[in-house]
This record gives sequence, C-alpha cells and structure tokens, in this order.
Amino acid sequence: MIDSITHYLVGLNPLWLYVALFLCAYIENIVPPIPGDTVTVFAGYLLGRTDRSAAGILISTTLGSTAGFMTYYTVGRLIHPEYFARKNFRFFPASQIELAKKWFLRYGSWVILLNRFFSGIRSVISIVTGLCRLPWLRVLLLSGMGCVVWNALLIWAGYQLGENWTSVSGFLATYNRVLAILAIVLAGVWLLRRQVSRARTR
Repeated sequence: MIDSITHYLVGLNPLWLYVALFLCAYIENIVPPIPGDTVTVFAGYLLGRTDRSAAGILISTTLGSTAGFMTYYTVGRLIHPEYFARKNFRFFPASQIELAKKWFLRYGSWVILLNRFFSGIRSVISIVTGLCRLPWLRVLLLSGMGCVVWNALLIWAGYQLGENWTSVSGFLATYNRVLAILAIVLAGVWLLRRQVSRARTR
C-alpha cells in the first residue's frame, strides 16, 4: 500500500506533489478525528526516496498546517464567545475551551507559538485564539513559526527512519492520547476548584 502511494507521488510533477502535501496537511488540521501530522512524517519519508526539495516539502506542509490553524481562528472570530460553552461539542468540549482561555491569561503568545506541540488540543487553542479576538497578524506569525519548527522535526524523523516512518505515527498517537488525558484531568481539577470556591463563597 505504502509503496503504491509512494510510487504515485514520486511520479507527480513537483508542483502537484507540494499542492497535495499542502491539502493533506490542511485537512489533517481541520478534522480532529484524523491523526494529526501523519502526512508530514510521510513527507519526510518521501524526501529520502525521491529527489524532491526539502524546502518545498517543509514549506508546503507548513503552509497547510498554518492554514488549518488560521481556519479555526477565523471560526472563533466569527462566532459569539459563549457559543462553544453552550454547545459543549464532543471534539471541542467546554472544559477544554475554558482551559485554553486560562492558558492565554497566563502565557499569552507562548501558547500560540507552541500550539503544535499540544497536538491533542491544538484545534481548541486555535478556536480560543479567535474567541479572544487576538490580532490576526500576530496569530499568523506565531502559529507559522511554531509550524516550521514542529514540521521540520517530523520531516527529519520521517527521513531518518525511512520505511519505519510509521513508528513515528505510533508515537504521535500515544503522545496525543497522553496530552488529551492530561488536558481533561487539568480541566477537571480546575472545575472542581471553581466549584469548591463557589461553595465557600456561598
């Protein structure tokens, strides 16, 4: 299966290959159920099997990832700040939205810059960035910088591991689960402390 996909992608015109990588990276970042970053790791594997440009692969995947982040930022800008709190969506639970807001109050720009490393909740972070009405140019620059670093690491890992690139995807899946569990636990602790505080006030 992988060999067939690789053979097909190798035969593509370089421009269309970069377009395909851009679209895949974009889709991965706007559809939370899809395991994120798989395409970027695979792109590193392709780099070791073809004569395609490392810069072209990095730029195309980074643009896709950044565009995905900015898409949810735009969604956050267009809707009322209380919308997600009321709806409490499965993939955007109110607890994670509140946790992300708390991070913004404490760490500001660092949350946006390092959002790629919080792969389990990066979509939530981008939504909250929009809800907080942060300047779009600042968000674009910080998220883009974070994507460059993160994608470069994944491409390097895929290149180094070659045909064993799927092991990186396994690691990322575990990493995502750990972050998601940690976020839920932290959100639960915060909610519990808030309830206790309200009870004491009463």
